[in-house]
Parts: sequence; C-alpha cells; structure tokens
Amino acid sequence: HNVSRIPVREAIQRLEQDGFVETFPRRGAAVRRLTLTDVNELFDVRLCLETFAARTAAVRVAEGQDGARLQELVDETRRVIDDGPEARVASLSAEFHAEIVRLSGNRLLVESVKPLFGRMRWIFGLAHNRSNELQRDEHVELCNAILKGRPDLAYSLAYSHIELGREPVLAGL
Repeated sequence: HNVSRIPVREAIQRLEQDGFVETFPRRGAAVRRLTLTDVNELFDVRLCLETFAARTAAVRVAEGQDGARLQELVDETRRVIDDGPEARVASLSAEFHAEIVRLSGNRLLVESVKPLFGRMRWIFGLAHNRSNELQRDEHVELCNAILKGRPDLAYSLAYSHIELGREPVLAGL
C-alpha cells in the first residue's frame, strides 16, 4: 500500500499515450479494447512511415551508415525461432522494425513512431496464424535490401511485409 500515486499516474499516462488505456475524469482508467479499426489504422500508418524509413535506411547504408545491428537482429531471430521462446520472437520483430526506423536517421520519424511500437508489440503477439519462418524470411530479404543499399527494393519489401501481416492480425482478433 506504500506506493506513491505519482509513478502510478505517470504509468497510466504512458499507457494512455500508447493507446492501451482510456482515462475518464473523476472515474479512473480502463484498459482499452483493440478494435479492427485500430488495427487497420495502425497498419495504414506503418505503411506510410516504415516504408519511408526502409528506403531512407538503404540510402544511408549506401552512404556508409553502419547497418550491423539490423543483421544482428535477423541472426538472433533465426536462433530464437529454432529454440524459442515464442514471446521473444514478437519482441525481436518489433526491435527489427524499430532499428530500420532508427537507421533512417530521421529524428522526428524516430520520435513519431515510438508510441506505435507498444501497439505493434501487442499486435505482433496476435498473429499466431502467420509462420515465424515466413516473417523471418521477409526480414532477411528486407535486411539484405537495406544493407546492399537498394532503396526502391527496401521500400517494396517493407510494403509487402507490412501488408502481408495485416490479415493474420485481423484474423487473430
């Protein structure tokens, strides 16, 4: 019972920013139900932002930016898919997508997508009917396009990877 209200209030505000909680004046907070509209909107925004990030990351790698961390995440995902645990795969997938955004070097983009990544980790856990191996293979292709400095290919692969993830998540709901 000796918990200060301030960290709790801050945690609830953070959850509200990330879209997990709704607050009601003088009535408290409630966990928000994820709707099909929420999921579709998230995928639409990801198609805009992450494809741009993938293209820009490929340009920056071609100009000499180090993309080693992206390769490390792909390699780690391969190991985790073989040995488990399942929850770690979703977390690594979110890290992979965040690393592409970071590699874009666009600070405003990096800040703008931060609130989306909590939702992404949540929905990545819902897409159980899409094989980890398939997602891994798409990550490998996307990683290769970025590391080889091929912006248009990176854009296209990011687009199809995100779009192919939409239906399984909707089905998971």
